[in-house]
Amino acid sequence: LRWRELIRYADYVTRYKCNVIKIADASFVDTPMPLSFPVDRRACLQSPHDRYEFPEITVLEVSRATIYGRTNLLLVDDVVICHDLYDFSRDFTSEELHGRTVIDAKKDRIRWLQYDNAPEAIASAAVFTDATATNYAHWLTEVLPRIAMFCDVQAYTHVPLVVDAGLHPNLMESLRLIAGDQREIICIPVGRALEVERLYVTTPCGYVPFGRRTSKLVGHSHGLFSPVALEKVRVKLFACLKDKGLKSSPSKIYIRRTSGTRRVSNIAAVEAILESNGFTIVEPEKLGLLEQVALFSGADGILGSTGAALANLIFCSPGAKINILIAIYPDTSYWYWQNMACATFNSVRYVLGYIRKGEQLGIHADFVVDLDDVRAIVSG
Repeated sequence: LRWRELIRYADYVTRYKCNVIKIADASFVDTPMPLSFPVDRRACLQSPHDRYEFPEITVLEVSRATIYGRTNLLLVDDVVICHDLYDFSRDFTSEELHGRTVIDAKKDRIRWLQYDNAPEAIASAAVFTDATATNYAHWLTEVLPRIAMFCDVQAYTHVPLVVDAGLHPNLMESLRLIAGDQREIICIPVGRALEVERLYVTTPCGYVPFGRRTSKLVGHSHGLFSPVALEKVRVKLFACLKDKGLKSSPSKIYIRRTSGTRRVSNIAAVEAILESNGFTIVEPEKLGLLEQVALFSGADGILGSTGAALANLIFCSPGAKINILIAIYPDTSYWYWQNMACATFNSVRYVLGYIRKGEQLGIHADFVVDLDDVRAIVSG
């Protein structure tokens, strides 16, 4: 349980002179202020930037590394390697929440608390494990784009891919569609490890902090996404749609949220308005991966309450009206969806609701939206 140095990719490359191959240049994403209903509540949409730069994407070759399930942190000798977009002074990790690590952000050091005493040894692999891989939105915008970028390099066609065990069938379907049926896939569960003689590590293609280490600081990241990597995913999955003959049908869709948090309390009245305005109500969790891609890529109007299913907005055509129901609450990451949409040459519009007094769930509380705002956004 000793402290280990926590070192970023760039510093590790400089110190140990490991091989690096660039596979995409840095790119800029313009992020204009999103529209909101009602207009007079727009002040809550604090803008962290007018544009952001996503760094170049590279593949590192790391020798004799140990990888674990459900984390993208890597163990090599006495150091733990993390990607360059982490800001541990602000970002709280899933690994810490679940008691698998302790991080000293001030001294850039880490204690690794969960060891596999009998890891399997393999010659080579590319690692795509991640603490949030089982979440649909994180997988679609952070993990899958890295896989798409790596698999597009001809020199790596023989390299097995390591992913987390227990992924939803839709996530596994997306993996196979991107990686191909011939690629070897190795799944490792949380707590298990692999010792890899030659490990290929693709730098981030998207990153959203799991949580905030402190509320005392401002300027937290709301998420960054590589337009190059997202386009790689889009092109590949659109080709699969064409091959399978799948076509979209409704032009206007409402994404019904059925989970237990962040629900719209007056949703029955909202849905009545939507249906009278030609919206088809859908529940994405009941659809296959390609069915969701087809649904969003063919829709001209989308409305839904903030939640993982809205990550499908990366498949929307440019100019689609993407409308999101979201509550006004301090420290809400309003720019998460806008940053994502802008990386695929789109933009979002918000219907800003309010949380009833006395709610105890904070950012995850149910909320109410003004029906006149719903009417305005679906007719505008």
